Amino acid sequence: MTQEQLAYILDRVPRTIMHNENDGQHPSLNTFYQMVTMFDISVDQYFYPSQNRGSECRKRIDAMLNLLDEKELKIVEATIQAMLATKETEDV
Repeated sequence: MTQEQLAYILDRVPRTIMHNENDGQHPSLNTFYQMVTMFDISVDQYFYPSQNRGSECRKRIDAMLNLLDEKELKIVEATIQAMLATKETEDV
C-alpha cells in the first residue's frame, strides 16, 4: 500500500503519512487508532517494544487466537495443558 492510498483511506493528506513514516512524527491518536484497527496490529508492540520480541510463530499464533470465541479458546487451552502434561511425564 502506498502512502497516498493510506492517506486516502484515513482521510489525511499524503504528506502527513510521509512525515509519520519517514520523519518519526507520531500520528494523532485518531489516526493511530484507525491504523492499528485497520491492520489488526497489537498496540502493545508500540507501547512495550521489549516485550514483543517473540518469534514470528508466536505472533501468528497470537493473531489467530484473537479470532477465536471463548469456547474455542477453552479447547486450545485444554490442548496446551495436555501437551504440557505429556511433556512433564516424558521428562521424568
